[in-house]
Amino acid sequence: MNISLSYAMKTWGIYLVLMLLCLLFLAGSSGSAIMTILNIAVLIGFLLLAFNDGAYNGEKACTLEASIEKQLKEGRIIDEKLRKQVFSKKTAAVMLAICLAPFLLVSVLNLAVAPLFPVEEAQVEEQEREPFSYDYDAAQNADPGKINVVNIVARVMYMPYVFSYSLVSAGTLNLLFLLYAFPAPLAAFAGYLAGPALRRKKLRDIALGKKRKMRNLRVNRRKGPRGPRAEV
Repeated sequence: MNISLSYAMKTWGIYLVLMLLCLLFLAGSSGSAIMTILNIAVLIGFLLLAFNDGAYNGEKACTLEASIEKQLKEGRIIDEKLRKQVFSKKTAAVMLAICLAPFLLVSVLNLAVAPLFPVEEAQVEEQEREPFSYDYDAAQNADPGKINVVNIVARVMYMPYVFSYSLVSAGTLNLLFLLYAFPAPLAAFAGYLAGPALRRKKLRDIALGKKRKMRNLRVNRRKGPRGPRAEV
C-alpha cells in the first residue's frame, strides 16, 4: 500500500506541474489554433513523462526482485520492506486505483451537482450604456449561491485539457471530465507494467555491449605490433 501510494504521489506531482503550467500560460488564450496545438503537445509530453516515470519504477522493482532472489540463493536474510518493493501487478493495480480516486471523485461530484446549476443561454440586450458603467442594483440583487464551486474545481483540475473547453458545450464537458480522469494514471500504470520488458531490453543491451567490446579487443590484438622475426 505504501509503495503504491508513493508511486501515485509521483504521478500527482507530475500532473500538478502540468496543471499549473496550463493555468498560467495557456488558460487565457486556449481558443487560438496555435495554443490548441501547443496545449496538446505539452499534454502528450507530460503523459510520456508519467509513462517514463512508471517504467523507471517498474524496471527498478524488477531489478530489486532479481537481486533478492540472488541473495536468497546465497542464504542471506532479506528485509521484509524490500520484499514489498519488488515488481507486482497488484502494486500497479492499487497505484492506479489510488491515483484515479481524486480525479473520479471530482468528476462524479461535478456531474451530480450539475442539474442544480442549469446553464442559461446568454441573452444580449441591446441597450445604450455609458462606457465602464456599473449597475449597482444588478450587483446587489445577484445571487451568490448560484456559483458552482465544484465545476470551478473540476475546470481547474482538468486545466491540461483547457483546449477543449471552448469546443464543446458545458454538459458535454462535464461528461468529458470523466474521461480526463484516466490518461495520467493510466500512463503511469502502463509504464510500470512495462518494467519487465525494459529490464530484459537493458540486459540484452548490456550483453550486446560486452560482445562488441570483446570483438573489438580481439580485432585490436590481431592488428597489434608484431615482435621481431627470428634470424635463421
